Amino acid sequence: MYNAAEQYESLKSSFRAQFGTSIDFLRDADVYASPLYDFIRRMPKGADLHAHADAILPMDEQVAFLRDHPELVITPEWQIHYFGLGAPYGSRTMAECLADGLTVDDFRRQWTVLGAAEGSYVWDWFEGIFTKCGAICTSPSLVQDYYTRVMLYYHSIGVEHLELRSPFFGTREDALARGNAYLRALQEVRKTDPAFTLRIVACGGKNDVWDPLFDSLMDNAMYVRENVKDGGHDLVVAIDIVNDEDRSYSLSRYEDRVREIVASHPGLRLTLHAGESLHGKNKEIEIALRCGIDRLGHGFNLYRYPELQEEVRRKGICMEICPVSNAALGYCADFSAHPANGYRKSGIPVVICSDDSAYQAHSVLIGDYLAVAVGWDLSLDELRGLCRASIEYSFLSEEEKSALLARWEAEWDLFEKG
Repeated sequence: MYNAAEQYESLKSSFRAQFGTSIDFLRDADVYASPLYDFIRRMPKGADLHAHADAILPMDEQVAFLRDHPELVITPEWQIHYFGLGAPYGSRTMAECLADGLTVDDFRRQWTVLGAAEGSYVWDWFEGIFTKCGAICTSPSLVQDYYTRVMLYYHSIGVEHLELRSPFFGTREDALARGNAYLRALQEVRKTDPAFTLRIVACGGKNDVWDPLFDSLMDNAMYVRENVKDGGHDLVVAIDIVNDEDRSYSLSRYEDRVREIVASHPGLRLTLHAGESLHGKNKEIEIALRCGIDRLGHGFNLYRYPELQEEVRRKGICMEICPVSNAALGYCADFSAHPANGYRKSGIPVVICSDDSAYQAHSVLIGDYLAVAVGWDLSLDELRGLCRASIEYSFLSEEEKSALLARWEAEWDLFEKG
């Protein structure tokens, strides 16, 4: 008789014997052919609460998207350019690139952290990828098609709810066009999966490029919140501030404005990137807590601050853990040593998320669950608890959570029955 827990333990043991707990999700393709990877791919996962625009589709899917959109060309410097006046000499469509012999692996080397020079500061290369690929969703029609593909991909791997980190650049009208494109994509996906939900966590940034735009990005986001609805629900449900913590401005620069935005928009939630660092030289987590966060983005180095860790535990603040991203950016080489396992054991709620999977792995979210399953030696019941938490700590309404939990429980029961 089929026993899912026994099969899982057997597959996990075999995987650990072959790959250990230091898993390279960009260089070791055999990981994706493993029976454990397939088992976790089929597992009903609930939600992904921390994924960034426009960095989600796996590279083979990203290449397919570009192949289907000849209005996007790739320059000789590997930068995506919206076709028209100003496209550099030598720019080619993806179809032309592939016909000339370029492969998905060529783009993977250019558009993932795989291309970072050994010993270099990975964040420099990582930020450069966003510069290269920033035009991939230039127009509302591109946004609609990209996120239709994104949500259908999530549906195929057992995810029913996505909370997308997204900036709203340009004018209010530009922001509204992007918000409505997300909504049209969601409506298209619901032809396949009527229950799928999407919510937006609007982002500002704290580096030299983003900082001057902060107030307009937040104004745009609140304009979209007021004017784009999924039925009776706001599409924009929360705000966040992103970018490299070790070399960007401190959250203290934005604290008063964040408090004002949240106070003036009842029901708006707050999740802030803080603690995505190996250093103990800043007060980012302390500032995030002072701002009244509902969830903590990453929080990798919380272990350096025992009093803050106790505060997070006492307040029941959920931590958004992105293990594959943490490894790709150099914060953790061995998943068995990832500090979030200690946070989880201490009673702090954690959820497993993908972050910027297009630029850090071959797949979305599956590897993140595999990393903690193997690295933390989790039981199948513990994995089930993490999936459940992704729904419980989402920014959906209580009614939506209850409905999603009921569906997820039924799907999990079927999954365990094989």
